Amino acid sequence: MDFFAAAREAEALKEAILARVEQVLLSGKVLQGPAVSRLESRIARHCGRRHAVAVGSGSDALLFALQALGIGPGDDVLCPAVSFVATALAISRAGARPVFVDVVPGDCMMDLSKAADALSPRCRAMVFVQLFGAMRPPAEIEAFAERHGLLLVEDGAQGFGASHNGRACGGTGAASAISFDPTKVLGAPGSGGAVLTDDPMLAEAVRRLRYHGRADGISLSAGGNSQMSSIVAEVLDLKLDHHEAWTHRRDRIAGRYRDGLRDTGLALPAPAPSGGVHAWHKFVVHSPARDALAEALAARGVPTAIHYPRPLPREPVFAEEWQAAAFPVADAHAGTALSLPIHAMLRDAEVAHVIDAVRDAARPLPPYCGAPLAGTIAS
Repeated sequence: MDFFAAAREAEALKEAILARVEQVLLSGKVLQGPAVSRLESRIARHCGRRHAVAVGSGSDALLFALQALGIGPGDDVLCPAVSFVATALAISRAGARPVFVDVVPGDCMMDLSKAADALSPRCRAMVFVQLFGAMRPPAEIEAFAERHGLLLVEDGAQGFGASHNGRACGGTGAASAISFDPTKVLGAPGSGGAVLTDDPMLAEAVRRLRYHGRADGISLSAGGNSQMSSIVAEVLDLKLDHHEAWTHRRDRIAGRYRDGLRDTGLALPAPAPSGGVHAWHKFVVHSPARDALAEALAARGVPTAIHYPRPLPREPVFAEEWQAAAFPVADAHAGTALSLPIHAMLRDAEVAHVIDAVRDAARPLPPYCGAPLAGTIAS
């Protein structure tokens, strides 16, 4: 059983992928070719934005969004304590300082009440992470940023395909960053990402940043080299044709997990609220005996992962500054979270096996009795 879908997606689409790769190679337009522009247009429409700018990775997308907004040395940027480290490192790479904020027990996303307490005169922006494929209502986040005069960047790396009342992930704030890492729900054969915005000047700034600060053959500012391969764009364009069906498939698997694991004593992730779509990038359960559960599942042939074993302020790169700070919800999450396999290529028999294995492995373990870190607690 594969934890990620990349190999099975490639096998399912092999002939179509190879045909597109051959087309790109024979065209000679292997970097920033027409396929990239076509993908940018489709991604922008999907996310309800006027502009999408493809780049080499989701990490660069987040960095370029911050830089294009003028965030740099001397600035503080609010950042959730639970996310992949790339979220906070993008802030540091821009020359700014990440200010970590604890998360809400229900969805493990930034606690806006605690974010208000973390504000200072140096704070100019916030990066809000839509975590694990779930999505916080955009209006709630945007109202907070507007109330406190903050530039808002949405980290939608894990949320592509999620929506709330018709607003898609990738459509919140001044700019959004999404990722096409192979582990994501729309995964590239390599790396890739995109910046989404409604501001044409911001989009043009990102286009310069992705290629040595150049426009019209002239280097106008500092920049990097973060172009997208035409092969990557072709494969992503092909997978985008299947994205909606794959999202529905993951949602059905999540529903089977929730029904099958309801009385195991684990904390289970909540479904999307009415009017919402959960992308199910991860299916994260919580157990006070997480390590024992993971070991028992491995023995039964079920791969698992921990997202994430340390809150961001506990990562060594940030720990010295933040060692005395309290992040009780984030710390509790790190000690109890375990991700089960969830992707559209899982077979029905494999889903049933995961459910049976979890039920069997969890039976002798103590039940989860803390705050509902990932949603409802199984009875």
